[in-house]
Amino acid sequence: MMERPRSPLGRPALLALVLVGAGLAGLRPAFSQDVHYWTYQYGTRATLLGGAVIGSVLDLSGTYYNPGGLSLIEDPDTLMAAKIFQYPRVSLTQQGGEGVNINSSNLGPAPSLIAGRFKFKGLGKHWLGYSFLSRQDVKLALSYSSVGRGEALPGVPGLEAYASEFRMEEKLTEPWFGLTWAYRVLDHVGVGVSQYLTIRSHRGSVQSMVEALDAEGRVSLAFASRQYRYQNVRILWKIGAAFDFRRFTLGLTLTTPSLKLFGHGATGVNATVVGVDLDGDGVKDDFLAADYRDGLPSSFRTPVSLAVGTTFKLGEVRLYATAEWFGGSGEFVVIDSEDFEAQSSGEMLSTDVTHELAAVLNMGVGVEFALTPDFKTYLSFTTDNSARPPGTATNLSLTDWNIRHVLTGAAFTIRKTSLTLGLGYSFGDREISQRPGIILPEEPGPAWEAWSGLAFKYSSYKLVAGFAF
Repeated sequence: MMERPRSPLGRPALLALVLVGAGLAGLRPAFSQDVHYWTYQYGTRATLLGGAVIGSVLDLSGTYYNPGGLSLIEDPDTLMAAKIFQYPRVSLTQQGGEGVNINSSNLGPAPSLIAGRFKFKGLGKHWLGYSFLSRQDVKLALSYSSVGRGEALPGVPGLEAYASEFRMEEKLTEPWFGLTWAYRVLDHVGVGVSQYLTIRSHRGSVQSMVEALDAEGRVSLAFASRQYRYQNVRILWKIGAAFDFRRFTLGLTLTTPSLKLFGHGATGVNATVVGVDLDGDGVKDDFLAADYRDGLPSSFRTPVSLAVGTTFKLGEVRLYATAEWFGGSGEFVVIDSEDFEAQSSGEMLSTDVTHELAAVLNMGVGVEFALTPDFKTYLSFTTDNSARPPGTATNLSLTDWNIRHVLTGAAFTIRKTSLTLGLGYSFGDREISQRPGIILPEEPGPAWEAWSGLAFKYSSYKLVAGFAF
């Protein structure tokens, strides 16, 4: 076991570690969606192609991918009815540990798209439609618990029995409601705009507890929890242009930053330390700081994004490629709360929930091969990079690994019925390299290092099934 250093840690530093550590470390697993943009795709062929269809004219999924191409579709009323089942799984394990972990996995339908067209007389080259899609959908519950013996208490000789527990829960939904207008400028050129109303509902909680029992039967305890919830209503626009030529297609899109309409939220913390002498002066550094606030103002930002895509038509083979750049957001406050006074020390502390997004570039490629006019196969690979800036001090999300998506499948026609089947796999993992530091000095003993060696691993399997008459 590691020797615990005897360096002092005063109560102000202890409190900062308890509160900030609980908020930052605990909100670490906002996995894969809250700082990723390409996790979900919509429509059967667009899903099999990994969403690399910005430069393609496919079907009504263009209301999301590129509204400029909708006026160029010969039969824009056709959107293949699709059902995409997913099995996302997040695990939290400790290397070489003997603790008990509870993983998070959910078998069920993936977020989907519903889209249609308004049929009005006299529209001419104009096209009007609507869409509804689930842009974010996260359900997460993880915990890791362990017991053992180690040198946990400074200034106390011998080994102590200890128990540690770390748990977190999160739920995030963000539906988009859209209206789309498209116009055929020329026979092979279209432009369009989709306006979206989005409602983001997000809540999360984290709890961390470490207990130690010394040789004289005295119990020490360190407990920290943090929770938040907010709802934010915003609007944004996606502007697109599509060019459909004989040998290739080209698409360009611009997604605007979102504008807040209104929002509200709640946040709270609870930090308790009992029976621990952290500064080595022989006096127990008991501590309590707790505060809960509701009805607080809430804001959320999404950045501008620019995308370009193309499709090369090479006989029986079509090659798809798309790249999309997302700008940074800068640091901002998601839930704005007034500072509160710690009950045991009188220090003024903040419970604000903050966020920051860095600029990222995602790219995807896909291949479509027509074995016969009625049987086509697909294969795609796309990147899904994290937008969390390295070293940021914000506390809404600390997820910083990159995800990769691989999908394959086939589409075939039997008489007048078109069928699509496909399989997909997504993966990403990360070992915690930065100590959460809820109650810990710079070099803590291993018994208080509840997150030492913890690693998160994300994976998701997809089954794609669709049909059209």
